[in-house]
Amino acid sequence: MNSFFDGYVHAKTNLKEFVDQYDNVLKKKIENENVADFHSFNLTIPCISRSPIEKLYQDLYTNVKFREVQIQLTGTIDLDPVLHRREGTVKTYLVEDEVRVEDFTKQVTHSVDFNEEDGVAKCSCSLFEMRGIVCRHIFAVFKCNGIKTMPQQHILDRWRKDIKRRYTLINSSYDAGEVREDANRYSSLLNICYKMITCAAGSKKHTEDATTKLHAMIDLYSET
Repeated sequence: MNSFFDGYVHAKTNLKEFVDQYDNVLKKKIENENVADFHSFNLTIPCISRSPIEKLYQDLYTNVKFREVQIQLTGTIDLDPVLHRREGTVKTYLVEDEVRVEDFTKQVTHSVDFNEEDGVAKCSCSLFEMRGIVCRHIFAVFKCNGIKTMPQQHILDRWRKDIKRRYTLINSSYDAGEVREDANRYSSLLNICYKMITCAAGSKKHTEDATTKLHAMIDLYSET
């Protein structure tokens, strides 16, 4: 949050100044994202391997996020997953890795659960849960299982270069015309969703029902 406001919003401001400065921050962030998206479409970062998984991320992700994926992919070189146990379709691997802490390096063992049925994997390092990027431990397990593509659960829409960023539809004072109309529709739907979430979240049954219906609506509106 501090880095988001850095250079635009100062500590000693009144409410009106804060609102004006926040508006400038939002405008600048949108401009930066638009520039980044332009470069993602017009400048291609070359792949460093023949991996079809790397090529997939190159095609789908913005350049910034693709670089992060590449860092994880290159980190698999020294990793050698060891099968620890198997329960049904789920195989659990232990992956030894080195972690640098200040001036010394220590050995850490991570656990990766890999489901052969749907190809989904979960690692104890929680990089994907925290930063939305598949970790090198999962990539290493995929490699030793001959996985050539990625399940949709490991491809996040928020990093894709072909999907418009939703926060560009947040109302701002510099919006006009069609942009403001889009923002108004977005805000209206968002308010309705907040009310629905508040009602549904108190019940497991309602949450599951809402989740199913929302996924169906996403599929429906994505086709139009």
